[in-house]
Order: sequence, then C-alpha cells, then structure tokens
Amino acid sequence: MEALREIVDQHDRVAFLIGNGPNLASNIMPSWKDLLKSISDKPIPFSVDGLSNTEVYDLVELNSDNPNEVKKKVGNKLELLWEHDTSLHRSLMNFANSVSAPVLTTNFDEVFEKSFGAKLYRIGSKGFTRYYPWRSYYGIARLASPLDGFGIWKIHGDVRYTDSIRLGLTDYMGSVERARRMIHKGEDRLFRGKRRKQWKGHQSWLHIWFNLPIVIFGFGFGTDEVFLRWLLIERRRYLRIYNAPMEVYYLSVGQPQPSIANLLQNLGVEIRVLTSYEELYS
Repeated sequence: MEALREIVDQHDRVAFLIGNGPNLASNIMPSWKDLLKSISDKPIPFSVDGLSNTEVYDLVELNSDNPNEVKKKVGNKLELLWEHDTSLHRSLMNFANSVSAPVLTTNFDEVFEKSFGAKLYRIGSKGFTRYYPWRSYYGIARLASPLDGFGIWKIHGDVRYTDSIRLGLTDYMGSVERARRMIHKGEDRLFRGKRRKQWKGHQSWLHIWFNLPIVIFGFGFGTDEVFLRWLLIERRRYLRIYNAPMEVYYLSVGQPQPSIANLLQNLGVEIRVLTSYEELYS
C-alpha cells in the first residue's frame, strides 16, 4: 500500500473513498453491469452497450414483473459467502484504522465490515431513516463525530437496509436533493459558514467529505456517478470560500479515461497513475 502511505504521510488526517475495485481484485463480487443483468426477471430485451449503470437498473426495473423486489435481488446477489477471500479488504481496513482514516464506500455489500469485525454504530439518536442511513457507520468504537476516527460509511446504501440502496437515476436524484438541502438550504446550511461545526450534515458522512483530504481508489468515477460527481463540484465550490486547496487524490491503475481526467483536473484533483494493482493492495 505504498501509494496510499505516500499520500497519508503528507497530511495530519485523510479519508478514503473506495469503490468496487477491491471486490473485483478479490474476485468475490460481480461488476455492477453484470449484477444488474443477472437480477432481471427474464433475458434483458435490450442491449446494455453505451448505457450507464443507472440507466440499466431503471430499464431492468421497468421490465420487471415485480419492481419492488428488484433491490432485494441485488442484496441476495451481494451475499458474502464463507469461501470468499476477504484478506485484501481486511488489510485495507487495518491500514485505515491504523491511521484513523474514515472510509467512505460506494459498495452496498458487507465485505469491509465483516472482514474487520466492525460493528454498526449510529451518531445521534434522532431522525433515523432506512432510506438514507447517512449517520450510521461500521467501526470498532463509538464516535461523537464522523471526523473522530476510523469508520466505514456507506454512501450509496447498505444491504442491511434494502430501501437505502441507490441504483437508478431516480435514486441518485433523491440523494442529490437530500444533500442539497443540508448544504444549501436553511439557517444551519453548510454554505452559510457561521455553523461550520454544527451544520445540518455534521453527524453524517458528508461532514467527512467537506472536511478531510480524500484519497479515491478502486473507483471508476464514470458518468453514471452523478451524485459523487456533483459532490466533488460542491467540495470545490465550498473550499473556494476559504481559499483552501482541493486536497483530493485519485489513484488510477493506468491512465483514466480522458473524460474522467478532464473533470478531475479541472476541479483541482491530483491524479496519480499507478503501474499495477500491487501498488495499491500489496
């Protein structure tokens, strides 16, 4: 994990944003597009070429005889089996814990928390919703604030709460609107600036997103990641208020796609190109 250590050593604290990469490297979970095709009630009557994952999900749901059951099928497909090798995930979580780094993940599955023996905690006692469990995390200790130490935070939902899983474009739009209310609306909004430590989202993973350097890896950041692309823009907009640097790093094995590189570079994200996955996971 030399590439991660190099960045960690540059800062007092960092957070990690990890996608499906460790699952694919361990060969224990399918790619999102393969997963979406596998949950269809019948052979998909359309080509998925050129479609984003969100669009594929919405079309699968529209073609389903039981659309309300589709997300349950997703949860079943992501079941962690005893024969799955989670050593890579455990190594990553050990490292994150050793440097007190919060972990944000787009994965719905239970691999990270089960590989590390982490338990479910929640910050605050009011306003829990199974649709957006953004104040819930997996960890080894109870935290008063998301910034206080290691925890595993599920950005796109958790198989524990089927209703929380964000897969379709409508789901992503719901996440954007919920975050937008916290960031831009009301007296205790983030962008008001007078309550930076006690804004609406200060007990959620959004507090991590706007307050710590972020190291992104195992994540494609394609055009279907509407929610996180928007949040990246909002982070840049927020930090400009305080003339603060972006401090976001994107680790890519090989050159990222030109469209992805274009977005990240124009937002001040530092792209670090690696030659092999061993630089990330060994």
